[in-house]
Amino acid sequence: MKKKLVCILLCAAMLVTGIMSTGCSGLGNGTSTDTTGTEEQEISRSSMTLTLWVPVGEGTTEESLWQVEEAINRVTQSEFDTAIKLYGIPDAEYEKVMDERLNTIATRVEKEEQDALNKRQEQIEAAQKGETYVEGTTEYVNPNMDGDYSLVVRGATGYTNVERNQLDIFLVRGEETYTKYANNFMIENLNEELTGASKVLNNYIYPDFLEAAKIDGAVYGIPNNHAIGEYTYFLVNKELVEKEYLDPSRLTSLSDCKDFIEDVAEYHEGYVPVYGDYSPSYYKFWNGSKNEGQFSVLASRVLYSSKPEDVTFDNIFAYNNFTSNYYLYKLFTEKGYVSTSETVPEKFGVGYITCTASEIQKYAEDYHINVFVRPEGDKSDYLQSMFAVSAYTKSVSRSMEVITLLNTDTRLRTILQYGAEGTHWKYDEENENIIVKMADGYNMNLEDTGNVYMTYPDYGVSLDAWDISKEHNLQSFMPATLPFTEYVNEYNQENFKKLDALSKKIYDQMQSMTAEEFQSAIGKFQAEVNNSDAFQKLTYMPSESDTVKGRTEEKGWYPAGSLAYMWQEYCVSIYGEEFLNW
Repeated sequence: MKKKLVCILLCAAMLVTGIMSTGCSGLGNGTSTDTTGTEEQEISRSSMTLTLWVPVGEGTTEESLWQVEEAINRVTQSEFDTAIKLYGIPDAEYEKVMDERLNTIATRVEKEEQDALNKRQEQIEAAQKGETYVEGTTEYVNPNMDGDYSLVVRGATGYTNVERNQLDIFLVRGEETYTKYANNFMIENLNEELTGASKVLNNYIYPDFLEAAKIDGAVYGIPNNHAIGEYTYFLVNKELVEKEYLDPSRLTSLSDCKDFIEDVAEYHEGYVPVYGDYSPSYYKFWNGSKNEGQFSVLASRVLYSSKPEDVTFDNIFAYNNFTSNYYLYKLFTEKGYVSTSETVPEKFGVGYITCTASEIQKYAEDYHINVFVRPEGDKSDYLQSMFAVSAYTKSVSRSMEVITLLNTDTRLRTILQYGAEGTHWKYDEENENIIVKMADGYNMNLEDTGNVYMTYPDYGVSLDAWDISKEHNLQSFMPATLPFTEYVNEYNQENFKKLDALSKKIYDQMQSMTAEEFQSAIGKFQAEVNNSDAFQKLTYMPSESDTVKGRTEEKGWYPAGSLAYMWQEYCVSIYGEEFLNW
């Protein structure tokens, strides 16, 4: 906003002298010059130089970066008439360098705009006095260097050098950094591009990635597609199921397998009856710390198929799925049936295995494999790494052309990841779906260079190896509650403290109890939670009878502090007021 204000003031000063013949776009400060006029569209298709900033791995040499830059330019110059200046920053220094770079340019642009405004004011004042304006001397700046960075693009004859205040495409890593840059107007809103020239990205980037990248409805970065999360599988031994003459389709959960597990323990020596850690499946625990792994008596069951309107806020002990399986796992543990060793037993009756879809295949011959929990995405997964366009770009649309190619085209994607063909790698002579390493000196993280599915998983590994990973992502899901993060506020934080204390007290009791004691205490726990003032205030829905029932704000009954009410408001923001009539 400050830049825009300075531009308006500068334009106003130019109007005063009667010399304004063009808009404020010609300040030469490296900010975006995209416009919608026909003439500007023709200009935007002319030769242009853009920058690309990426983190590089240990052992990457300057010579290799030059070779990769030249290889990239052979693609982008022919495709888009765009030259690319590649900046490779050591991985450990990357975030610090990008912060400094953005802040340096922001400070410089602000100073230059203020200097331009001051100059125009001095010109006006000189003209009013009938004097000739004399401009002061300025310090010489090497047009081809900016601090430690060269502004010259090698192998791009006929293209301009990079401007000092220019930063176009760069990698952003992590939700915190992404949010910081977006909130401080350092990266561009890409919604228009995703519905326009770059809409093809919607077919290449898994939808949940783009959904997770939204901040107040706007996407500011294109996440690099990669496998999300891990499955938790429930395995049942094929040989023992056959010996017991059981139907494997009926043995898909711990409770289904209760009698089978008892038989394994009693009759099948050498088999571990139960392997692995049991965790409740598809539960979202609500607590004041917003730690999803922290037990809470206030929970929601959020399945992969759950929509926002399906979410409810409930007493955890009202879920039979939770209480029955918690009881059984505790019972089997007491009986010595359970092993949680890091080393998977050679033979077991049933087991919980958390891994990827490809890794579970090694168990397929000996075990019936059931999906216990699908891969669940969270912000840290989706926003692990993404390409963004800086607010100081020469062109948002031209930058997005390059980002789009990195997510949809194997040729450019492979160059950025593995280096220059014929120098760093070559195609396998017998299989073009495999590449072979030729030289060291260029090392990149696969998930930091674009859509992983557009390049080779590794040297010597075929592109076909991605098939299972792609299916993995199709099975993954983003919980309906994932965007609901700002639920602790001034109206409910005290209630959350009380509920967290109650949750800890009950959980400690659960841990110290025997299985039978836990089963006997379920009703008591449920009543204790239901009678909790904090639980009631966090889950109530406002009604016309609130005053009669004593539910007043003076007594701490705040609609803005109720999760159930806040969730309803969230659903209304998605579906509109008609949601209230569903």
